[in-house]
Amino acid sequence: MFATIVAFFPAELPEILLRLILAFLAGAVMGWERERFIKDVNRQRGAGFRTYSLVCFGSCLFGLASIYGFSSNGVNHDPGRVAAQVVTGMGFLGAGAIIKSNGSVKGLTTAAGMWVASAIGLMFSAGMYVSATVASLFAYLILDLHKLFPKLFHASKHPQEEDSLEEEGDN
Repeated sequence: MFATIVAFFPAELPEILLRLILAFLAGAVMGWERERFIKDVNRQRGAGFRTYSLVCFGSCLFGLASIYGFSSNGVNHDPGRVAAQVVTGMGFLGAGAIIKSNGSVKGLTTAAGMWVASAIGLMFSAGMYVSATVASLFAYLILDLHKLFPKLFHASKHPQEEDSLEEEGDN
């Protein structure tokens, strides 16, 4: 009976749960910022809270599965193999988030943000708590800096954005 309980609740469980919780929180903060941005510009689509949370959390799950899920004493034990596949998979999802229409490209921030969220999730899965937390803070600042300091970015608007702002003002 005791052996069954020990097998079901390994000694690493508190550390694993901490990594999962921190990865979820990091993705949630990034997604929350994106949700606010989507609502501010009246967009109907875009990766938000759920997408970023799932990407960061899922990356952490893959990393943890790679680290703890496959015990091996041989040459094939390489947790980095799964991490490399997460990067490839995020490239595929990011490419799907990028849309080109009428000469403008949309979704680059979404694709880049999801890519960073997956990296942060992998960092938490590897136990790099401080680095992942700092990376999460920087990612949030990158995504929200234009709102925190609007005067810094006022002159850098794209012509398409100015046209759409003028059209909104005409209504």
